[in-house]
Amino acid sequence: MTFKTDWFSTDHVNGLESLRHLPAECIADCSGSGDVTGIVEHWVNRLGFDGPPWIFRKYLRGFGVWDEHQLCNHTDNRNRVLWLWAGYCSEDPGNYDYLWLES
Repeated sequence: MTFKTDWFSTDHVNGLESLRHLPAECIADCSGSGDVTGIVEHWVNRLGFDGPPWIFRKYLRGFGVWDEHQLCNHTDNRNRVLWLWAGYCSEDPGNYDYLWLES
């Protein structure tokens, strides 16, 4: 199955790397304190952030926070991945400009 996205490369054998980085405003908004669910949803939609569902599930499964039923919702997974990535970018600027997802 081929998945078309302008966010992640499709030519890596062992995974996908983001082709773009998150805007500074997105990082600031999505990594703020408190409930940022609404703003993360806004940024996912604004950026058209997306990737292969099976790789997003695998990536998120590694955190051990969400159960298999929760990981079936790709819309929620898109939000989770963007939220995590923004947090990494905020905590360690420069080291997470691009996101690597193992396949």
